[in-house]
Amino acid sequence: MGKPKHKKNDYKKIAKHHGVTSKEVETEIAEAIKLAFNVPDGSAEKKLFAELFPDGKLPSNKEFIEKMAARVVRELGED
Repeated sequence: MGKPKHKKNDYKKIAKHHGVTSKEVETEIAEAIKLAFNVPDGSAEKKLFAELFPDGKLPSNKEFIEKMAARVVRELGED
């Protein structure tokens, strides 16, 4: 299986399913990433971000989704 790719069209599918706009989905995902990124040092979330994004910069939606999807695919493959 190849590396998972995130496409803007994915927002449309999610939005349609939940009865909102794709822009709302994109904005909410960005806000969730920002909230998780800004948790206190020492938390599990902070450790995960440091592992996945060692440059210490807030990732874009695309960067975050692709890294998390790859992690899930990798972990599912280990079973």
